[in-house]
Amino acid sequence: MSTNNKKPSAKKARLARPKQTRRMLTHSRVMRYGVRNFTRNAWLTVAATAVMTVTLLIMFITVVASRMLNSTVDKLRENIDVSIYFDPKTDDDTLRVLAGNMRFVDNVKEVTISSSQNEYDKFVEDNKGDTNLIKTIADIEVNFPAVMHVKLNDLDNLNPIRDMVEGDSQFQKWIYARRLPTYAGDQQQTINKIANWASLAQRGGLIAGTIFLIISILVIFNTIRMAIFSRREEIEMMKSVGADKHFIRGPFLIEAEMYGILAAVIATALGYIAFMWLAPGLSNYGVIVTPIQEIMVFWWWLILAAMIAIGVAIGYVSAWLSSRRYLK
Repeated sequence: MSTNNKKPSAKKARLARPKQTRRMLTHSRVMRYGVRNFTRNAWLTVAATAVMTVTLLIMFITVVASRMLNSTVDKLRENIDVSIYFDPKTDDDTLRVLAGNMRFVDNVKEVTISSSQNEYDKFVEDNKGDTNLIKTIADIEVNFPAVMHVKLNDLDNLNPIRDMVEGDSQFQKWIYARRLPTYAGDQQQTINKIANWASLAQRGGLIAGTIFLIISILVIFNTIRMAIFSRREEIEMMKSVGADKHFIRGPFLIEAEMYGILAAVIATALGYIAFMWLAPGLSNYGVIVTPIQEIMVFWWWLILAAMIAIGVAIGYVSAWLSSRRYLK
């Protein structure tokens, strides 16, 4: 019984090995033909790779620029506060009471106070190089208002703090009439402008990336179509002898995917070089580059893998679409 059981399994194993060998041989031939097609026409290869490189580079720049601008806006929002000015005669105890009441207001994150004397000392320190200005301020006995600085969780929601300042009798009693609360004023407008620029840059990058993505697909589509057209007799012959669709389509898919791999490597290298060259200058203008810089340094391999995956996907889709009609 044991001998009879072993014979069928041994026979199946012998039959399976040639099948696996044929499959591996087919894959190796598909790879070889795809590489040969890639190197056969240098001008078409250069044109298709260049267009795809531009596409991937625009995608890279869009993501990096969007991340930098968003980080800059978030940092500005963290540093900005609302300044409320009080009469110079407001004593420290009153300021502390007012600050305590403000801390219970919705959306308030942090409250700090500075007395009239502290504001004067700060002004003198900031302008210690201008002795004439300090002497003039001392001669005319300028009284600096006390200040309460309020940081908010959401700068777009100013109503709670405004209601507190304008509706509370204690605040109205000590508020400095000559200088109104900022309620984020010009600073908020600046941040809104930067946020709008960030949004505009992101939309512009997406539009440009989409346009070049379509151009890239069309270029590779026509490149593969020309290659198929020049080999149409060979393809008809392979179909007549029973070659399956995978064997016929495979080399063209490999060729297009190689365009994507080469373009991804070039685009990633160009993107890194441009970023490292521009980062110091952008940092001097207040753009936050550190977070994205750390990601690019420590996760370069993941970024390159993602770019290659996108390039391969573009090439695969383009080649699959262009070869579909010839395999029906």
